[in-house]
Amino acid sequence: MLVFDEKKYAEEIINNKKYNTIKTQGRERCILVRYLTSLNYSEEEIKNVLSNIPMSGGEYLTDKDKDAIYSKIITKANEYDFVTDIVVDIYKEELDIIETVEDLYARNLLFVYLVYYKWATNVKHLQFYSKKNNIVMVTENNNALWKIAGVSKLRVADRYRLCNLLFSKDLYRIDNFKSHNYIYIPFARTSGEKVISISDYSNILGELNIYEQPDNYKRCAICKTVIKKTRSPKKYCTKCA
Repeated sequence: MLVFDEKKYAEEIINNKKYNTIKTQGRERCILVRYLTSLNYSEEEIKNVLSNIPMSGGEYLTDKDKDAIYSKIITKANEYDFVTDIVVDIYKEELDIIETVEDLYARNLLFVYLVYYKWATNVKHLQFYSKKNNIVMVTENNNALWKIAGVSKLRVADRYRLCNLLFSKDLYRIDNFKSHNYIYIPFARTSGEKVISISDYSNILGELNIYEQPDNYKRCAICKTVIKKTRSPKKYCTKCA
């Protein structure tokens, strides 16, 4: 599970009074705890919020069991930084390099990798200093990134073929340490002519689409996420509509 903005994610859980997943509810509760901690909630207040959101299998637990679980979650969750309000700037020089990749899937994937890498370099627990490469790398998150880039529908072999293509062009580097994989984007920049600024990560690929094809894409009139133009005068994304 990859969450770019924990504040937004936690607020959605609270508003809907339910978690978004079954298997990763533990991580969702940690996000919720960090959000509530950022609002200066006391431990008891946090436990009260958690108790009002049904947990998978919670019907088989006693109140004492739940309290013990909540105490452990609060301690564990706050060992990590609260992740919110991270803005990723993309520069023209970076996009010029991305556009040299002819394969559409590979190009889309590389853009998503770049955005993720630049975002993750602001999240301490995702970073790893590679002595072999003498660079800061970030935790690999392939399954989530493949989904964002729209390549999950491809065969696994084809997905790795795309990764190998980017690797062969030295546009994407990987390392492994203690059974964990890390990635690095060597052409990432920290300055230049800024052409894209991302603070809403709900449609990362849309940002590339509207840059490359401004005649075919536009922004939702309310939330500003990128949507595809149609013959009808469509003004809103599906969520806002």
